[in-house]
Amino acid sequence: MKIELDDGFLFGKGAFETIKVVNGAPLFLKEHLNRLKSSLEFFGIDRKIDTDEIYKYIEDSDEKNFALKIIASDKNFIITSRPDNYRDDYKSFRLKISDARRNSSSKMIYHKNLCYYENIYEHRLAASFGYDNALFLNERGEVSECDFSNIFFVKGDMIYTPPLSSGLLRGTMREYLMEIFKIEERVIKRDEIKNFDECFISNSLMGIRSVESIDDFEFKKFDEADKILKNLQKFGF
Repeated sequence: MKIELDDGFLFGKGAFETIKVVNGAPLFLKEHLNRLKSSLEFFGIDRKIDTDEIYKYIEDSDEKNFALKIIASDKNFIITSRPDNYRDDYKSFRLKISDARRNSSSKMIYHKNLCYYENIYEHRLAASFGYDNALFLNERGEVSECDFSNIFFVKGDMIYTPPLSSGLLRGTMREYLMEIFKIEERVIKRDEIKNFDECFISNSLMGIRSVESIDDFEFKKFDEADKILKNLQKFGF
């Protein structure tokens, strides 16, 4: 694989998408590529995305269930893959609130850009304390997102998720869930977490996973998450 030294490699100018492939079919491919196209336009990268190349990569792969990654910058268009670590793993998650704050005024955080290492670092730091994911708050103390996922809270029969203005990525799975289920965007402060009955997280590889705790606060119910998971099973989650 040849990589050109451009502003993507040197400074993080570029974007990527990670797509779940199930039985040789890329899930939500159109939505992922639309988001990638939007990010490339934001970065001023003039690049046509060849879907035939993506399908050929999948067709030529010996493995038919994996995580497909597309990386695009000024001079590079890379398709690669790795094992889908969420496949057949339905455990609930424990979250640790990170002391790193999301800057909701940053234009970068609204794109899945190549400056992604803070997410990985905070994830590994949370894991070193025995947690599964890190949860970010923004500079105003509002719940934002997890290191690799969006977050949702349940109170009664209502599901809530932070608005984009709290500083988070517009996840493809988040968008699907908001189309199919009754979900309301609202600002959620750190001290409000204890007021909710249930919590779950989502991304395009895991689908959703129940959250059993955030720091020392434990959630006792998983009803809505179970209902949504049943809906996603038709896709292969």
